[in-house]
Amino acid sequence: MEHGDQPEPPATMNQPEPPATMNEPGYSRRLVSPGRFTADDGSTDLDICAALSAPVDPERLKDAVRAGRLIVAIVASPAQTGESEGSQMSVVSMVAADGRRGLLAFTGLDAMHRWNPHARPVPASGPEVAQAALDDGCDAVVIDVAGPSSAVVAEPDLVELANRDPLDHAAALLTAAWASTSPEASMPDVSVDASSGTVRVRLPAQRADEYARSIPARVLALVPAGVEIITADQSQ
Repeated sequence: MEHGDQPEPPATMNQPEPPATMNEPGYSRRLVSPGRFTADDGSTDLDICAALSAPVDPERLKDAVRAGRLIVAIVASPAQTGESEGSQMSVVSMVAADGRRGLLAFTGLDAMHRWNPHARPVPASGPEVAQAALDDGCDAVVIDVAGPSSAVVAEPDLVELANRDPLDHAAALLTAAWASTSPEASMPDVSVDASSGTVRVRLPAQRADEYARSIPARVLALVPAGVEIITADQSQ
């Protein structure tokens, strides 16, 4: 996820709005401000901000995010079919040229206002932001996209922050990726082998090469031991 990639411009209200403050509630279908942040004034999380300084140490950044607070921006977007007319509030992600998606998060109100002064702030803990990003199908969280310093928390670190099992997450991603291209009757059997740290795929021998070539890179990044493909002949 390159910092230069730009999010698609969200729909905005017809009338300009004043800059958002932490006193204005923000709502999202996936992320709601927890009660422990109701007194948050939007000040910069200094530990996360310090971890953004170049060169970024991914471990230091991950530890700071785990212990810290981020602000997720929500903006007006067109109402979906079947919903009331007008707009709804949604979290914002940016899409890279290769199709990867990163949820936007900020260290404080100042950083969010540099990107969009009219976005609504939703404060949440780092692990909660990681959980929201994964639930939204994102590959990363992009922190302080408008600077002055920014960094990306990659999917393997998000899985750890969200306290998810990386093998289970990889297996779910693999199943979802293939479900959109394979008839249900011919879907490979995907399972997790915790003892070897691998994801196992059982499928007919004639389709082994086809499926091996279509394993998403994000799945391989989550499974250092690799994805084991077992053909019907081998499993006899």
